[in-house]
Amino acid sequence: MTLPFIETTETSESWHSTFAFQVFHQTPEDWSKMRWGFNAAVLLDEALDRHKLFIESQTINETVYFDNTQPMRTLVLRGIFLPGIGLQMAILGKVSIAEKSLAEQGGIDFARNIYSTFPYDFILEPAKTITELNKLAGNDLLLRSAQARSIQRESAFIPPMRGFHYLNGYWNASARSNEQIWRALAGASQTILFNVMIQPTILLEEEKELLIEIKKKVLESEEKPEIFAPYYPWVEDYVKRRLAPWKKFFLMQIHVVAESNADENLVRSIGNAITRDTGDSSLPGFQVQQPNSAGEHTEWLEDLRNLTIVTPQRRVDDIADIDEVASVFRLPLRHETGLPGVNFIEPQA
Repeated sequence: MTLPFIETTETSESWHSTFAFQVFHQTPEDWSKMRWGFNAAVLLDEALDRHKLFIESQTINETVYFDNTQPMRTLVLRGIFLPGIGLQMAILGKVSIAEKSLAEQGGIDFARNIYSTFPYDFILEPAKTITELNKLAGNDLLLRSAQARSIQRESAFIPPMRGFHYLNGYWNASARSNEQIWRALAGASQTILFNVMIQPTILLEEEKELLIEIKKKVLESEEKPEIFAPYYPWVEDYVKRRLAPWKKFFLMQIHVVAESNADENLVRSIGNAITRDTGDSSLPGFQVQQPNSAGEHTEWLEDLRNLTIVTPQRRVDDIADIDEVASVFRLPLRHETGLPGVNFIEPQA
């Protein structure tokens, strides 16, 4: 492989190495030949399985999380709609650690790993210069007075949980619902940046204790008013899913950045595509947040440029398990006739 350009920078806390790959689709002919099964439906299932395996491969355990000698890895999916040009897709990575030499080598190792294991339904082309890196990152837009919004899971204030912190819903998408995201972006009238950032993490002790307290004081309470009966199974499933042994987690944030105010219809199309009801349960949906001040807005844009998780009100609000991340951190798969209304930027001949 040709290594991408690695940009190494220093902050007050650590050294960071950043790289980027532009992502292209395989040609329909080449992609169809890759299937193990007998039809296009099987090819889609195989592609989604490869994608989920890639996400699983980015997880860490508690030993690694608390080992300060191990680099912290951040992975970013960034799609940018460029009016008159098309949709640009990219994968960006960052490694953070205390020593410069370790950051430089960590960036190289991480880039090699991403290139080697990324689902082969796509073609990765490395950014070879700082100019190409900035282009794929959309830093020109992020350096302007662009408008940023955060899409989050809706906060579920469930009546019997008064006195406790709220719970979030889940991220959930079907095999093809993320197509709506890219079609909505392609229909915009201005430059739009769609950003999904993930960082492997664990569920901390205080976060586990909160869930256990909910279990004891809500689910195991002797007083269960009949009017709240529909909520109890949902809360029970939430607690059980989060506290499952050896569960792997990420911090995940989703942002939309526009030259001017993003169309509410665009944000709604994205939010609905990734908070769909599950087969046996309804979900509370999504919510949109904006910076509370001009200073906070500047911080958001700076964090997005630096591939840094934007400081949340509660860390637990950004925690997502592998199934949730696989639903959201997903590039569009394109069948033979393409994706209606979407012009993806193609590799140069």
